[in-house]
Amino acid sequence: MLIIGLSLLLGLAQVSQTGTSQTGTVIGLVKLPGGKPSPTARVVLLLPKYTELWNRQVQQRLDNYWETFKPEFAVNKQHFADFYKLAHAESLRFVITVMRRDLGDGATKYIKETASTGEFQFGGIPFGAYQLLVQATAAGEDIIWSPTVDVQTNIPIFVDLGRPVS
Repeated sequence: MLIIGLSLLLGLAQVSQTGTSQTGTVIGLVKLPGGKPSPTARVVLLLPKYTELWNRQVQQRLDNYWETFKPEFAVNKQHFADFYKLAHAESLRFVITVMRRDLGDGATKYIKETASTGEFQFGGIPFGAYQLLVQATAAGEDIIWSPTVDVQTNIPIFVDLGRPVS
């Protein structure tokens, strides 16, 4: 919490120094479903073109799994939930690979690992709408959150991850 407080204070100081800067800061804390902070997690801030790619990849993978395993899903509905999680995890890996290829070293501005306390921060983010993808692991299972973030102010934005999508 101290780091989050310092981040907010630093962000406010930067606002007073820069005045008309058209960038913002996104900060947050990754907590596992039990409320415990995640020791490590991957956090990705998607630009709009990568948000579209992410959505297409998830839907395409779900459609492919459905067509391939439809009889099995009819017998065991829990398997669809497992493949739903898999589609999200595979799509995240795919989008990260594309971002690294397209953006080169600039991808590190949008792809982060959390601190050991579960905290993350993206600074110097141009104003706009973004999709935030967060991947953590608990009990050997991938957990993915996918909130949207609208950066329209120099004041740091604290993101509440809400419920995981998978």
